[in-house]
Amino acid sequence: MANMNPLPHVHNDVSQKLCETHDLCAEERKLMALSRTRLTADLWSPTVEEKSLLGKQFYSLEEFSSFFDTFCIDSKALFFVKHSTSLSKCKWASDPPSPEVVEALKYNSLRLVCKEFNASTRVDANRKDPKMITGCKAYIVLRISENKDCLLITGCHLTHNHVQCPIEFNYYFKKGYLLANSCLPVRTTNKISKQFISGEEVKRLLSYCKNRDNGVLETLHSLDALFTNDPGAKVKFVFMEDQVVIKTIFFLTSVMRSLCQRNPFTLIFDRMVHVNEDFDLYTVLCIDSKGQGRECAYCLTRKMPDLLRFTLVSLVQSVPDIKPNVTCLILGVAVEDKAVVRDLLPYAKVQICHSQVERLLLLKAQEMGSTEVEKIWPFFVELTSATSQNAYNQAVRSMDGMLPKAFMTYFREHWHPCHEMWVQLWAPKNTMKVDCGELITEHQQKLEVALKSSSTVAQCILDLVLIHYPKGENESLTEDEVAARYHAICKLEPASLIEEELGFARPGTYTITETKEGFTLNDGISEFFMDHSLTSCNCTIHTSSLLPCRHLFATRLQNKIPLFDMQLLKKNMTVLLKSH
Repeated sequence: MANMNPLPHVHNDVSQKLCETHDLCAEERKLMALSRTRLTADLWSPTVEEKSLLGKQFYSLEEFSSFFDTFCIDSKALFFVKHSTSLSKCKWASDPPSPEVVEALKYNSLRLVCKEFNASTRVDANRKDPKMITGCKAYIVLRISENKDCLLITGCHLTHNHVQCPIEFNYYFKKGYLLANSCLPVRTTNKISKQFISGEEVKRLLSYCKNRDNGVLETLHSLDALFTNDPGAKVKFVFMEDQVVIKTIFFLTSVMRSLCQRNPFTLIFDRMVHVNEDFDLYTVLCIDSKGQGRECAYCLTRKMPDLLRFTLVSLVQSVPDIKPNVTCLILGVAVEDKAVVRDLLPYAKVQICHSQVERLLLLKAQEMGSTEVEKIWPFFVELTSATSQNAYNQAVRSMDGMLPKAFMTYFREHWHPCHEMWVQLWAPKNTMKVDCGELITEHQQKLEVALKSSSTVAQCILDLVLIHYPKGENESLTEDEVAARYHAICKLEPASLIEEELGFARPGTYTITETKEGFTLNDGISEFFMDHSLTSCNCTIHTSSLLPCRHLFATRLQNKIPLFDMQLLKKNMTVLLKSH
């Protein structure tokens, strides 16, 4: 790996000016030199420090970077990478480190030297060798362990031959330097964190990437593929502070946004699948006119305490129209911080998935000593499905006589206070017939099949993109899905007219014949003519509006030609399409 450039040599002059500007007297300089060699804590004594650092283990570059930042701050020392060897480029005779280890450690070896390492020589007339090296000899060497499972400090010399200037240190020190040099600058990731980024910004970030560290490059390539398929997609990154490490990615496609706009009344949010040891996939679902759960947004995330707030804020920013229209938000039983919903969706009633509550109560009862599952399970079903206060109270009394006291104490402390969130009686009317648990299970099964080979965030994004834009997707789209795609790119009025025409394109409704000139369609009253490409029709609906008509849709449907096709809009794109 090419050496990472040290701070420019001009820094020596700048450093001197910085110190001189603050008029550090000789006594102050002596105190600075003395304080550098004293113990801030025993750890930073040169003798104790060097001994204690040798053999110190780090199981990821992030772990060492955090330690290194603290070390530099405490000692006010500036280091740069003099030499490094990438672990991914090493060749091994046997037992190479696993891909996970390569991803975590990044380096086979790393040598850090003091900023003053390249200081110039000076002449000493009293020595036989008049030239004397004045460069600082302080260094830290890091190597992979014999077991190839961690990085070790194998050598260090921490005594500097020059005074450390705290003013200079504060001016030049950049937290996360090691991680920044491995991929993107930390200042860049700090700047874009918690912000929406566009397709152009993704390409710009790709141009900044120096190598494949931290999975960032692969993730950016996946997002580039998303924007290539859908320029109207919305993506928001969260990076760990002062690190080039992805914490969370929120994204939705333009079709998902359209579905959410059209079906905003009841939303579902829960963890759907475990992607790998670090990331989980959460999904926001809406419920369409047929009672099916449809994806509105994805959130790939590490454990994050304010995840619900972050997701809802991002969703409302992406689809502002839904804020006053969401009347119910159904949450998975493990979703935390439910109180934030009131601020973000003021008209939404919070519900907890009833079937998940039943299963959780059963597991808790078993943990606390209940063994007769067949006998206690009906109590929990009766509890969640109660349609009156009396029915709920009776279910609780029945549980009192059957379940351990410890369980009933747990129930009264954790679940009774919020029973209006998970008992049928208090569910909004528009959710009475919604089996939230079944919708979540169906979605989980769908994702488990689609993501079965996903082991990284980047691959997961690619697979999720394929769910929405699979090869030959238009051949199997439902009417609602086709309509949603037109709503995603067209203005409201033409999109609504297209949706209406789709509704009349039912199989078996028309007599359709292929001719030398194209196709003819007979609806029992009139006959209409269409070209071979099925983009033009002589009916008044098409000729007056230049929109795709029911005749074009019906003929395409019979001939297994995609119903969603940009060619159907090409005659009047500037008028029909939304401006992004």
